Amino acid sequence: MLISVASAKGSPGATTAAHVLAAIWPRDVRLAELDPAGSDLMYRLRTQSGHPIDSSRGLVSLAAAARRESRAALDEHLTAVDGGLKVLVGLARPDQAAAIGAGWSAVAHSLRGTTDVIADVGRLTPGAPSLAVALASDRLLLVSRPGVDQYGHLRERLRWITEETAHRAERPELGVLLVARWKERHEAQALGQLLQSGGLDVPVVGVLAHDDAAADALSGRRPRPLQNTLLVRSARELAAVLAGLVVRR
Repeated sequence: MLISVASAKGSPGATTAAHVLAAIWPRDVRLAELDPAGSDLMYRLRTQSGHPIDSSRGLVSLAAAARRESRAALDEHLTAVDGGLKVLVGLARPDQAAAIGAGWSAVAHSLRGTTDVIADVGRLTPGAPSLAVALASDRLLLVSRPGVDQYGHLRERLRWITEETAHRAERPELGVLLVARWKERHEAQALGQLLQSGGLDVPVVGVLAHDDAAADALSGRRPRPLQNTLLVRSARELAAVLAGLVVRR
C-alpha cells in the first residue's frame, strides 16, 4: 500500500506526520521523502552507525535506476536511520526535482510494491513534480491545521484533485489529516461537516497532536523519550485506522 501525505499550502506538518506514522507503523514500512522542495531528513537524521546520510543514495538514485528498468528495486536505494526505519532520502537541491522529469511516474511504480510505503510528497499544486506519485497512491492524505484560511485552501485543493482524477480508472482514496492542539481535536468533526456542506465527500481520517517538543525529539533536535507523547499516541491511533487494523466509527 502506498500512502502519500501532502499539504495544500504552507507547512502544516506533513513531513512530521509522514515521519511519525512510518516510525510507529504496525507493519513493515518504508518512508519515502519526495518533497520537490528538498530533503529535511537528510539534515535531521543520522544512519544507524551515527554517520551523516549520503544524499546520493535515495530518490535520485532510484529515479536513475527506474529509467533503466520498469520496477527498480526500492530497497537498494534506502538508508536505515537511527532507530531502524528505512528511508528513501529526498533531494539535496530543489532543481533535482525537474531533472527527474518523467521519471517521477517510474518512481511511483517502484514504490507500489508489496511493502507499505508512506511518502511525503510536499505541497501539491498543478505541475508539481511529485503529483505523479500522489495520484498513483492507494491513499492520498492532505494535511491541514485549524483555521478559516487553512480550510479554504484545503477545500480548493480537494476540488482540484477530485476534478483531476474524475476520469481515471484508478485514483487515490482521498482523506484529510488534521494537525491540531489536542484540546482542539474536536475541530475534526467541524471540518468534516464543512467539507460535506461544500459537496466534498472526503473523510477526516483522524487528528495528529500538534506537539512541538515531541516533533523536535523525532527530528533529533532535542533528546526526549517519545513513547508516551501526545504526538506518538495520536499517531498510533491514526496508523491503526490507515493500516486497516481498526474501523473508525
